Amino acid sequence: MNYDLEKKSTSIVNFPLPGGNKQLEHLLEQKYANGKTVLIIGPASASIVKKLINNYPELYLISDSYDSLINIRMNLKEINSVIIKMMDYTHTDFKNNYFDLIYSQGSVSIPERKNILKEMKRILADNGFLSIGEIVSLKEPVAGFVKDIWEQTGLEPHSLQSINQFYTSKGFKIVSEKDLSITLKDYYEKIMYSLSKTGKNEKDENKKIFTRMKHESHAYLKLGGDKYIGFKSLILRKSN
Repeated sequence: MNYDLEKKSTSIVNFPLPGGNKQLEHLLEQKYANGKTVLIIGPASASIVKKLINNYPELYLISDSYDSLINIRMNLKEINSVIIKMMDYTHTDFKNNYFDLIYSQGSVSIPERKNILKEMKRILADNGFLSIGEIVSLKEPVAGFVKDIWEQTGLEPHSLQSINQFYTSKGFKIVSEKDLSITLKDYYEKIMYSLSKTGKNEKDENKKIFTRMKHESHAYLKLGGDKYIGFKSLILRKSN
């Protein structure tokens, strides 16, 4: 396969995001996908940033990892108007009701999700929008090897059936939803392709994350993980 990677050299931030461009497309399908300020939580590809900045002239991107932050800066070095900062997702420095849109793709399916969502709601404007993409479990009970992967990666996914209720219980109204699980095959194939093109020195420097991503991709593509691992996009409005 001949994938069009954003850079010739592979780095952590250049791995694809679950959902690919489909979460962004889901957002842009909505007539209200315009505003002044947008916050991206976690990594984002240059293509996502470029499209969002056309709709939101003031764009912030935050990461809670120093290594990830450096890679994000390198990946987006040609987009000077983006403000990139390192912050704890549960305690940001932003003012109340500041953002018209918060966008997160595959970054909050973790045990701290409740506190992250509480902070999102604080800094999101009244009637502002949240575009969220989360890893979900498609089938219960989840197979043991998938549980092991999620424990090793620090993920705590909701089920496909329960995730809506979680967000509505936290003061959000569901405007639109899409099951993007079909995109994960391409996602994991791209990861395996990226890994195959990565040099030994870089693999040694990032051994932990490269080993994890290889194991996760193999489990999805070869061991039947596709029966259990899904991805869902939600467009939510903050309720008053």
